[in-house]
Amino acid sequence: MDDGQVWDDFPFHGLVPKRETGAERFLSRYPQHDGTGVVIAIFDTGVDPGAPGLQKTPGGQPKFVDLIDATGSGDVDTSTVVRTEDCEEREIQGHTGRVLKIPDEWKNPTGEWHVGSKALFELVPTVVRTRLEDHYRKKTWDPVHTRLVKNAMEELSKFEKKCDTTSLDDKMELQDHQAKVDVLNALGSKVSLAGPVYDCVVFHDGTSWSGVVDTSESGDLGSCVLMKPFKESGQFHTFGDLDQMNYSLNIYENGNVLSIVTTGGSHGTHVASIAAAYFPEEPEKNGVAPGAQLLGVKIGDSRLNTMETARSLIRASIAAVDAKVDMVNFSYGEASHWTDSGAVLENFMELVEKHNVVFVSSAGNNGPALSTVGCPGGNTSSLIGVAAYVSPDMMAAEYSLPQKKPPQPYTWSSRGPSADGDTGVCITAPGGAVTSVPNWTLQRSQLMNGTSMSSPNACGCIALLLSALKTEGIAYSPAYIKRELQNAAKPLGPHDVFSAGYGVIQVDKTFEAIKDQSSDCSLANVQFKVSVPTMRARGIYLREPHQFQRPTCFSVVVSPHFSESSVPQEKLSFELRLALVSSESWLHTPQHLVMWNGSRQFIVEVNASSLEEGVHYAEVCAYRTSSTGSGPLFRVPVTVIVPNQLQSDRRFAVPSLHLSKGKVSRNFFHVPRGSTWAEIEVRNDSKDCKARITVHALQLLPETAFREHQAIEMFSLEPECSSSLIVPIEDNHTLEVCYTQYWSETKDALISTVTKFHSLFPSSLELNFHSSFCWTRLDVTSMFGHEELSPEFRLTHHVMPKRPKSHLLRPLGERDTLPCGNHIYELLLTYSFHVNRSAEIRPNVCLLSDMLYECPYGGQMWMLFDQNKQFLFAGDAYPSQYSKTLDKGEYVLKLQICSESKSKLESLKDMPILLEMKLSSSISLDVGSVRLDTFNAGSKVSKTTSPLKTVPLYISAANDDKVKNIHPGDMLAGKFSLARSDKVKKKVSYPLYYSIGPKSVRGSSNDPKKPSQLKSDEYEKALKDWKLRCLKWGVLELCDLEEKYADDVTFLLAQLKELESKPESKHADIKDLVSKILSKVDMKEILAHSGTKTDLCSQGSQHSEMDEMKSVLVEALLLEGAVICKSEEDLLSRLTEIYVDLHKLLEQKDEKLRSFQIDYAKAHKHYSLALKLLQEEVSLSPTKANEQKVIEFCRLNGWNHCAENKEKWLLRKYPVDYQLF
Repeated sequence: MDDGQVWDDFPFHGLVPKRETGAERFLSRYPQHDGTGVVIAIFDTGVDPGAPGLQKTPGGQPKFVDLIDATGSGDVDTSTVVRTEDCEEREIQGHTGRVLKIPDEWKNPTGEWHVGSKALFELVPTVVRTRLEDHYRKKTWDPVHTRLVKNAMEELSKFEKKCDTTSLDDKMELQDHQAKVDVLNALGSKVSLAGPVYDCVVFHDGTSWSGVVDTSESGDLGSCVLMKPFKESGQFHTFGDLDQMNYSLNIYENGNVLSIVTTGGSHGTHVASIAAAYFPEEPEKNGVAPGAQLLGVKIGDSRLNTMETARSLIRASIAAVDAKVDMVNFSYGEASHWTDSGAVLENFMELVEKHNVVFVSSAGNNGPALSTVGCPGGNTSSLIGVAAYVSPDMMAAEYSLPQKKPPQPYTWSSRGPSADGDTGVCITAPGGAVTSVPNWTLQRSQLMNGTSMSSPNACGCIALLLSALKTEGIAYSPAYIKRELQNAAKPLGPHDVFSAGYGVIQVDKTFEAIKDQSSDCSLANVQFKVSVPTMRARGIYLREPHQFQRPTCFSVVVSPHFSESSVPQEKLSFELRLALVSSESWLHTPQHLVMWNGSRQFIVEVNASSLEEGVHYAEVCAYRTSSTGSGPLFRVPVTVIVPNQLQSDRRFAVPSLHLSKGKVSRNFFHVPRGSTWAEIEVRNDSKDCKARITVHALQLLPETAFREHQAIEMFSLEPECSSSLIVPIEDNHTLEVCYTQYWSETKDALISTVTKFHSLFPSSLELNFHSSFCWTRLDVTSMFGHEELSPEFRLTHHVMPKRPKSHLLRPLGERDTLPCGNHIYELLLTYSFHVNRSAEIRPNVCLLSDMLYECPYGGQMWMLFDQNKQFLFAGDAYPSQYSKTLDKGEYVLKLQICSESKSKLESLKDMPILLEMKLSSSISLDVGSVRLDTFNAGSKVSKTTSPLKTVPLYISAANDDKVKNIHPGDMLAGKFSLARSDKVKKKVSYPLYYSIGPKSVRGSSNDPKKPSQLKSDEYEKALKDWKLRCLKWGVLELCDLEEKYADDVTFLLAQLKELESKPESKHADIKDLVSKILSKVDMKEILAHSGTKTDLCSQGSQHSEMDEMKSVLVEALLLEGAVICKSEEDLLSRLTEIYVDLHKLLEQKDEKLRSFQIDYAKAHKHYSLALKLLQEEVSLSPTKANEQKVIEFCRLNGWNHCAENKEKWLLRKYPVDYQLF
């Protein structure tokens, strides 16, 4: 080391960036305006109140005003009430069955204790569950289990050496030793730990509600933490030292619901820390607004892998109003089919426009193609959508890059404009940070990046601004804040408005601009809403050539909207004289506009005839003529995309493309008519440098989310190597193809690209085929060029439509009451279905699928349960994300749909759903090129198409044998592809639906008519059977039949059953009856009959009689055996005789024999053998009674660790009721 070397201080300012946004300058000038007096709601995965920096504000206030779980994933049903009759009785039975000891100091005047239970593994993220499982295995399970396995193997080895294989007793004991080894090995390799199951108790102490979670699992409630709702107490605690999972409590519905509030992931804590963390001893680690307080609202449902739901988002909005927050940060979002409408968005806009809440949201991480902004951040007028960029200081401090580069948007940051022409991105902010994460991560801090991080950075900046405005008494509205932020933003170098909005947020400049205008606050409460009615849009967005082939005029409507606090005089006196200024010469606008309290309309003309190929942006800005120095009051954004001209062979080549740092190169193509896919080839032309190139192709179709028509891939190309991307496309719509290096690359790239369009155009883009038609036709045309055609029609899923068997419509509780006082209602639909084999199942609520923010209903979610009410998995708006392999059995699906409108819910009470079950093997349909091919099984087509020539394809129905297990009315679903290339087949395919018609009815030959005497015999037998059934019904007594049927074996069996059912019955009496039955039955004859597979000379009635005799004999022996097993007498020798006889009469896998073998093994104290046999029965019949027997045998074997784990699983697998939504 050079002793003279100078070491700089670590660049802390790059960890939670504040310098780039002016926040550092602002705080140095106004240290008192550090966010104090501002409350920020964090709608996210939940926030850990124990994470570093999230305890107090600089003023000593608690950092959190409340912590809320809006998802319901932490809810515990505590509607079960147990009572203590007097003050001296301090024990109650918990929901798990444990006895709970209530401390003397707990006051409960009513004596009513609400009880429930919750499994820890339902409350913690997967990483915590895995850590707990690993720890338990290593410290508790493995040492005990390994020793047991070792001992069992040694015992088996010893016994094998001395075993007498001719002795039945020795053989049974050998089987028991072997079973012990087998069962222990199986338990060790397949063990699934249930984890702790906690009793929960809620009660009212005469003043307020209290709750406790029995984390001791012993019933000793005095050793646990008694907690009040977080809003009252600020209390939180951990479940245990190992998990480090902090939790708090809330109590709803008069004690009937306990909400255990945890975090579903680390995302929300990181977001909150960026916005407002406070480190009094390490101020360099502070969040942007350390003085702000927080409302933590969990909207990411743990049952859905922290996916947000409409119900949780509306609940969060209600909670924000109740807490009187000033701001919301929302670092979530999805692609939406349309903008500015839907139940969730309406609630968000109400927050902003009625309750004066500044709502900041991430723009999305779906770039670099245009129009990839998410919802709500990029698609909702009243919100502030934030893009993400990386600064040179961040590159050094967070990413340890060897050299700094100019600031640039992150590669993945979503770009505008929105589908309806709005800019989509308002501003940009630093999109990375190193800051606090939840304690359960066992890390103090972590690097995360995304627009999820730029949003809270901007939110913190705005909190500083609001802190200053509130302190200095300057009026504002969310619309005013948004307008001034955009006007004061600092442009991000050469990067366009689509990438960075109007630039990097500058909090100090925004504050100074607002202060300068504070003498005239007439516009502080006014929002200007811009619309283009003919396009049903918020801007002008021309993507297709026919939209701008000639100069086009558009009518623009501008409407002033006043905040809720505005008084009539403000509206009456409102009048503006505006100057309208176009930013580009190809956009023409009137020069002036007078506005009053009402909508105004003016015309803008777009003349794009002289524009070059590529994307062009312009805007009409409206300025006050009386205040020319201030920024525009509103803007009319205009985007025009002029496509590149294709060569005659439908190619577009870029022979040399230099991608410098941060550069995005975009090509646009108006897809030729009949095109079905594009092939994009990328070549690294460098001779010595590797290139990491992102290729993003996207089309935008009306009322269709961008995710439906995009392809994105990152290529890592060696020097002078190439790769290609296949992109399915829609013809006559503009396709964008953009190329960029990943933002962190240090060297420029030199590439060449070729985009070529292909055509195998089907006459239908979705094929629906009913089996009753036997065949159908599909025409395929190559609109240009020669293509290799090799069609495949493949069915992969069985689709079962199901109607609800019941419905329930009711109002929801206190958390679901809107600020205006209206109730939200739920429609609860219950569906039941049977799965006849193990298969992957995916439920699909078709009417509401793929809609979340834009959905007119305020929430949909389904939960799937087995026949024992055990929760298996859940899903919501996006069915493709939720599937699970289910075993054979009965299942129940409960679907909840929420809305403020009862009538809208009423219309859905019979709504069908689809259950998509993956086939064990796919079904291929035969396809031919001529109609006669439909008569030939196995026909295929493979040929080269000619330009503009149509090839007919004749698709044959599936063979009946392949669909024999599919019910009429069900469907099969799959896809069909046309190209020969496997690479194209994987990417370019179309939906295929195959409806099942009536099944074939094949006649069966019957035996010839029997003689009349046989009919009489049949009658007598039927009469006897009916009389014996009357015994069960209590219509007849045994004595009524004894005279006529005294020697009939079926009557004797009936006598035996009645005798066995009496508690006072003795084995001797039962044995006498069994002996009498045996004397009437010829065992050898039955065994001979059982061993005969086919007797062509025998009458059918003889077979029936012998089968009946065998059945009676087996049942008699089983009954006697059962009595012996329950008896305290030493009758093992007789039990062995029965055991031997039953083995002769029954197949080894017969359920009756297995059930007897279990009892027989238990009677001989062969507990391992009994357990092995019982586990086979459990796999076929998973009942609570059978699993309790498994626990019994584990304890009899001394395997307490296995018994304890299974007892916990018993609590989870057999709940009293269905889980709450």
